[in-house]
Formats: sequence, C-alpha cells, structure tokens
Amino acid sequence: MQLASMLILASMVTPQTPDTLTVATVTDIRDIAVVGTAPIQRVESRLIQNAGTITLQEALRTFSGVSVKDYGGLGGMKSVSIRNFGSQHTGIIYDGQVISNVQNGQVDIGRFNLDDIKSISVEISGTTDIFRPARLASAVGVLSLESARPAFDSTSTQVSAQLRHGSFRSWNPYLNIKQKLGERWSAVLWGNYINSQGNYPFLLQNGDITTSEIRIHSDVSSFSSEATLYGEIGSNGNLVTKLSFYDSERGLPGSVVLYTQNPHQRLWDRDYKASISYDDRLGDLWKFRSSMAYSSSRNRFVDYDPIHVNPEDDRYLQQEGYISAAVLHSPFNGIEFSAAEDLVFNTLDSNISGCPFPERLSSYSALSGKYDRSPLTAVATISGTAIKEWVRIGTPAPGRFHISPSASIAYRLPIETGLRIRASFKDSFRQPTFNDLYYSTIGNRKLKPEKANQTNLGLTWEKDFGLHHFSAVADAYWNMVKNKIVAVPSMFIWSMRNVGKVRMLGTDLSFQYKGKASDWLTVQAGANYSYQYAVDITDRSAKNYRHQIAYTPRHYGSGNLILETPWVNVGYTMQAVGERYTLAQNTPAYRTDPYADHNISLNHTFGFGQKHGWGLHASAEILNITNVNYEVIKYYPMPGRQFRIAIKIQY
Repeated sequence: MQLASMLILASMVTPQTPDTLTVATVTDIRDIAVVGTAPIQRVESRLIQNAGTITLQEALRTFSGVSVKDYGGLGGMKSVSIRNFGSQHTGIIYDGQVISNVQNGQVDIGRFNLDDIKSISVEISGTTDIFRPARLASAVGVLSLESARPAFDSTSTQVSAQLRHGSFRSWNPYLNIKQKLGERWSAVLWGNYINSQGNYPFLLQNGDITTSEIRIHSDVSSFSSEATLYGEIGSNGNLVTKLSFYDSERGLPGSVVLYTQNPHQRLWDRDYKASISYDDRLGDLWKFRSSMAYSSSRNRFVDYDPIHVNPEDDRYLQQEGYISAAVLHSPFNGIEFSAAEDLVFNTLDSNISGCPFPERLSSYSALSGKYDRSPLTAVATISGTAIKEWVRIGTPAPGRFHISPSASIAYRLPIETGLRIRASFKDSFRQPTFNDLYYSTIGNRKLKPEKANQTNLGLTWEKDFGLHHFSAVADAYWNMVKNKIVAVPSMFIWSMRNVGKVRMLGTDLSFQYKGKASDWLTVQAGANYSYQYAVDITDRSAKNYRHQIAYTPRHYGSGNLILETPWVNVGYTMQAVGERYTLAQNTPAYRTDPYADHNISLNHTFGFGQKHGWGLHASAEILNITNVNYEVIKYYPMPGRQFRIAIKIQY
C-alpha cells in the first residue's frame, strides 16, 4: 500500500544570502483498507500497471473475500461474487453509474477496459461513503471502478496508443485521446478492440487416460468505445456526460465432456449507454448530486447443433431508464446526513415463444447518517425498495417492498498502537431476475427476494517505520442467506423455488508492505488469505445437509510482489484455490482439485523528447508460469502458460 506520508527537505544556498531551509510535506493516499468501518480494498492505477494486470478479473483475484467465475479464454463469461453470495448480490458502479443486468443478474466484468481506470475498489458489508446512489444500499458488496479524469499542464491534447499481442493469436489495439476545451471543459475519447482465436491447448483427464487437446470455437472479436465530456459549471458544479458502446461476437465452446466440445453455439452482444451526472456544493453545508442514464442491450444466441430440427436463434433486448438524486448535509464538523432516491424502469423483449415481455419499475430510497470524530467513526443507513411489474401475457409477479438496515462502527485505539477495531451489520437482499420469474416453463412468478444478513468483526493495524509502511487486516464474519432461489425438480418439470438456506462463517486476512529498500529499489508486497465455511442447511434430511455449497473452496489466497527500479519494474502475482465441489453433495465424484496460478511481468516507461513530453511504456508478461492444468468451472478448462507483450506510446 502507499506510504502514509513523506517529508522532503530542500536547501537553497547562495554566497550572498544566509542558509535557508524549505520544508514541504507530500501526503499519499491513505491505506483505505485500514481506516474503514467495514471491509474495503482498493488498488490504484500505478499498481495495476506495475503488476502487469490488464483485465478486471486479474485484478480482483488479488482481493480477499472476492471470487471470480471464469469460463476460460478472453471470450469466456466472467462474473464476480463477494464472499460467495453469488454475482447477483454484487453491486457494480462505474464512474458513479450503476451497472446491472435485470435478465439474469450477472454482469460480465470481462467487458471492462482497465487502460484508463484510476482505481478499483471493493466494499463488503457496508461503507463510509454515504453520498452515493440508493440502489447500492441493498447489495451485499459493491465493486467500484473510477476512470482517470484528464489533467493538463502545458499541452491541450494528450494521446496514448497501445498495441498488445498475446498467445492464441490475440491482438488488442487501444487508442485514447484527451482534449482540453477551454478553461472549464475537457473531453476524453477512447476505443478498444480485442480479437483472439482462443485455440489454447489443455490436458483432458478421462479416468486413467490423459490426452492433449485444443480448445475450439473459443474465438472472440469485440469493440468498445467511450466518449466523456467533463465540465465545470459555476463555482462548484461538475458535469459529466458519457456515451458508451460495446459490440462483440464470440464462439461458445461449451463444456468438455468425454472428448466432446460443442462447436455449434455463438453469441452476439451489442450495448449502448448514455448518462449524464451533475454534482454541486451548495455553500459549506450542502452537497447535491443527480444523474440520468439510459441503456440498451441486445443479445443473440444461436445453436446450430444438428440434433435440432431447426437452428435455435434466441434474441433478447433489455432496456433500462435510470434517474438518481442524492443530497448530503454537514451541519457540524464530523457529522453528515444524506438522503438518496433512485427510480429504475426495466423492460425485456424476446422472440422466444411465450415471452411475457415483462416491465419493472423500481424505487430505491436511502437515509444515512455518519459520525466521524477521532477516535470514533460510525455509519447507519436504512433503505427501502418498492417494485411493481407488468406483463403483456399472463399475470405479473406481485409487487414487493423491502426494508434494509445497516450499521458499522470503527474505533481507533491509542494512536501509537496503530490499531483499530471495527464491526458492521447489514441486511441485504436481491430481487428475482426476469429469468427467475418468467423464463419459459421454469420461471416462478411467486418468488420472494433472497435475504442476506451479514455480521463482520475486524481488527486493523498500520505502522510506519521510517520509510517502511506496514498494514494488516483481520475480519471474521457470520452470514446467513434465506429464501435462496434455486431450481427444483417437480415431477418432470424444473422450476425456480425459494427453498435454499445457507450459513457462512469465515475470516479474511490481509497483509501489505511498501518501503524503500535502497535509493534505487522500492518494494511493494501483499498477501491475502480467506477461509470460508459455507454450508447448505435447507433440509436436515437431505444428503447435502451441511455440505459446502458448490464451487466454494474452504481455503483460498493470493499474493503479489512488485519491485520498482529506475531500469525495470518486476511484478509477480499468484492465486491459490483449495479443493471445491461442483455439485451440492460433497462426494469424491464431484471434487475439483486445488490449483495455484503464478504470473510474472516486466515493464518500464521510457521518457524521451522532453520538450514535447513523449513517453513509451513497454511490458512483457508470462501467465500461468507453471503451465498448471485447472478449471474454475467444471468441464471448462483454463488456458495454460501464455505470453503477452505490449507497447504504449503517450504524448
């Protein structure tokens, strides 16, 4: 993590004047993981670059309590789950705008481009930021992405162009243009293209026989772009307008079972999003923030499998309109209150026979209070959600209303100890998705929301020893999920039911160090470990009673080491995951082997043409150094050893 502070001394001496001493203090970003009232982790752009991280899933694998489901390759679906509640319980916010998927509740995080990201953070079971959209208050945890706002010095135009090449015929050109538009306005435009054949080799274990195979039909071609306009209005107002576009075509290789891969399925995605947000400081006591957004997401799934008389060609259109407003009041030093309201309207159209064309209007409200006077910080929030639905065919799901309270507190012990104690409680829930409620034959319109209770108790520590900064975090938690939505067989038909109940006990441990080993070497290192006992307690008579839930390892961890020198930066990351079970019953037949994935990177930025401010950044990476053969999802093999190189020119 960053050093808490650095003291710089400079002396200006001339023969004609007495000696003078100028003192300046430069303060870096505080170790946010230590000072929060609830678990929070953050990684900044410099660490992302020096660690050789280019995708969001790679960055999140170094976070404790966070897991990523990955179906393999650049084109495989990636979703994030916090403490294994499931991706539907994870709120995602990008530059102040909430990203959602009302059809199935899973956002593909593989779509996000990290080349212009300033920071990535994950909050669990609470937050100290009470000035935010109301719809995040009901989430188990929040993944937040923040873009780098342009900063200009002597030039009014900044350009960066990058070309990345990797194994399996992977190409990734990227272009970013930042333009200053007068004293108060600026714009950013970027485009990112990815193309990969995805034909990586893997080992297939079939009983006692091991064969070498090639992943087929795992190609992907995608293009994403974004245009952002930043403006300053009045003395304290800030306006941000954003237009986003994403288009992709990919093969869906399917599972590998008995030497068979399914090369007949393809998926097309085309998304548009427009948003505008405005925030202003109204005097010394008030802040105001509002935003509006519209998004359209088209999906096409085609299955040419010869077993079908006619090819399956399913098409979906999701649309969302979103408006949000929040106000923050600070009547006294260290005391804040906020109120937020979000209105969201969703629709889903499909060419599937029997589609009821559902529509949903959701209202999210949140009232929060915060007390922050050393040594005590306390936050409390109560949120309410009301939902109304309509359908063109049949009867809609009933209206729903839910109240979610949360509270968190942190107390700093004597400052010389560097210790803080924190505790939090949060009542969370997730609404059934449109697929849960209305999908052909299995949807159940009477489903209730999944309810999740989270309790967290933690101890944090940070200390500076000269130019060496250490921090450590230990959190223990107890969680319960009720009304879990699962597919249950009834005679010959499966349907979605509220029958699941899961109990989770666990701990997250984290250690971070940053320091100057010498005049030319800066070392940054970190390690995370998580233990989770997550068992199904739905039915005492069931064979899977108190069995670990599917795809949840008891033990997993990660580590990173970054060496910064004037000549080259060396980054090393690793992730280790213990054994898991692919189905509800923990029997040897469903066991998945543990694995460890190691990556290493080299990078350096060359400065040249000082008059014009040119720079060149070069990097090389080796992923899965040991070429381990493993699966995150059963029957979906991950790539083995692979290479990436990149050249980036900045002006």
